[in-house]
Amino acid sequence: MKTIKVQIKNIYGNDLVYPACPAAVLFAQIAGSKTLTHGTLCLIERLGYEITIEQPSYSRVRAA
Repeated sequence: MKTIKVQIKNIYGNDLVYPACPAAVLFAQIAGSKTLTHGTLCLIERLGYEITIEQPSYSRVRAA
C-alpha cells in the first residue's frame, strides 16, 4: 500500500494537517493549498493511500 506522511500542527487553536513527504506535498499542490483538509485526506485514502502522522521531534535546549 502507498503511504503519505503528514504532520498535525496547532495554529491559533486550529489543528492543521501539513504534508511531510514529497507525495503529500503534491497532493496539497493539486488541492491548491499548503495544508490538507479532512475532505482531501478522505479522497487520498480512496485513491489507495495510507496516511501516517509523523510526530514532531523536539530537541533539548541547553541552558547557557
